[in-house]
Amino acid sequence: MRKKRGALLVYEKLREDIQWLRLDPGSALDEVALSKTYDVSRTPIREALLLLENEGFVQFLQNRTSIVAPLSLHNQAAFLDTFILLSRGLIRAAAMHGTTQRDRLEGLVRDYASRLEADDVEGAFRAQLDLNRCIAKEARNRFLEKYFLEAQDASVRMKLLYFFPHLGREQRKEAVARLQAIVDAMVAGDPDAGDAAVRDAILFEAKVIQGGLAPRYGHEMSIDQGGAK
Repeated sequence: MRKKRGALLVYEKLREDIQWLRLDPGSALDEVALSKTYDVSRTPIREALLLLENEGFVQFLQNRTSIVAPLSLHNQAAFLDTFILLSRGLIRAAAMHGTTQRDRLEGLVRDYASRLEADDVEGAFRAQLDLNRCIAKEARNRFLEKYFLEAQDASVRMKLLYFFPHLGREQRKEAVARLQAIVDAMVAGDPDAGDAAVRDAILFEAKVIQGGLAPRYGHEMSIDQGGAK
């Protein structure tokens, strides 16, 4: 691998740490500490933070300090509308071209299933992301690929916080089946089936996320003097 230095190295490392929640949303980003960690001056640190701010991963405060951008749910409905439209366009284009990667796609679904079974959330999620990247390549449309992958990156923290932790045992089986349906449509070269499969897969994920945000026990408790029901 070619050596990467300066702002690019810092950008890629910080982006990875922010996406995969190794740095908590809202945590401070100390430029002095980061410059020591990466053994660079503060200039490439600042450049990397500006790149990350442009992607929505870093936020600059009025006192000129920087933090990991908090994860806000206020625009998630708009995001999901965008993501589902991009996904449907992408899978239609990919299915129309057909796939030369059947073994690769089906192998990633199996990897996703086995890692979920082993409670390896990060491994399972990475398998799903790799699957989506393969499908994006098959679409042969650089605009769809670019914006789909950007939207996918924007969803990583949300799914790590609100999807995978609330995925029950039976729901895991359904999650695998949803991905397999997408691959089956790709292999069959069926755009309509692919459209329906990817739409249903995203709606399933949204349902799990909504369930994860629901009250756990407060709605079942009595606040009268009589105590809990």
